[in-house]
Amino acid sequence: EKAATAPSPQGDGLVGGKRISGLDRPVREMSIGPSHAAFLTDEGDVFCLGSNRCGQCAAEPSVQGVASACRLVRFPRHVNPVLRVRCGRSHTVAIGAEGQVLSWGDDSKIQLGLGDTRSNTGDERPWEGSRGYINMLGSGEGMAPSSSTRGGPTEPSFSKARPTSGVRYAEFEAHYQWRPTMTMGIPLEFERQVHGTPYPPPDAVECGDDFTLLMVRDSPDWFSPEEESNRLFCCGENGRGQCGRSLQTSQQIFSATKLPKHSFTDSVSCGGNHCLAILQRVGHRKRELWAWGSNEHGQAGGSRSAVVC
Repeated sequence: EKAATAPSPQGDGLVGGKRISGLDRPVREMSIGPSHAAFLTDEGDVFCLGSNRCGQCAAEPSVQGVASACRLVRFPRHVNPVLRVRCGRSHTVAIGAEGQVLSWGDDSKIQLGLGDTRSNTGDERPWEGSRGYINMLGSGEGMAPSSSTRGGPTEPSFSKARPTSGVRYAEFEAHYQWRPTMTMGIPLEFERQVHGTPYPPPDAVECGDDFTLLMVRDSPDWFSPEEESNRLFCCGENGRGQCGRSLQTSQQIFSATKLPKHSFTDSVSCGGNHCLAILQRVGHRKRELWAWGSNEHGQAGGSRSAVVC
């Protein structure tokens, strides 16, 4: 027993294994990040262990910098039992019993899915141009004044714009959330904007170092299993194309990954800065492997070390 818990000569590692305390129920699922881990029990409770520098273990970092024993995560009402939990480098994401998506930890790359928390100003796009016109026809809500009317694109729009994030940070406040916080809804793509049809709750969640990926059903409920399709939506760091959309923005809120439409993703997994997905196009029997993100070591396929997006 002493040999199993003895420190290694190269650092703070352990030679052999060590039993972790604090878990009273069997673990159904677990996820491991570089410096913390999350465990999901058979009763749907979530426990976190490890570094809490950014609140990724759901404790106030200034009070508890490390969760040295498994710590029970407290969720809002109607979230338990939790269905899924995943860890990034310094953030954690979970799917609740009713499909709620909650996240906590580091939000410096807007990876928590709380909107564009880098700015406290509002987004006028839902009330401008063709999108604003469609919204006005459907709800009767007026459009935002054009930039030429108010004196330029940087001028205020008479408080028409709404906040683009679920939380706001003060000027010198650290961008993290240590309490599990509900993510914002997935923005509707063009074909859904006309009818205002929201996406259903996600079926799966995956995390990379600084980004979060959700798998969402895209086809109607009455479609047969052979006709089902889904979409992947990603938020967070995109400097290496890990969100699978483009390199136009270095960080992004939830946006669809550019995979073939009318396809069903069987499985998706994320590394630190890249993703792999196995999908099947509707009407085809062949499964395809798609990759995007960093290809520095050839992990996204191909012989060139570059970015795949």
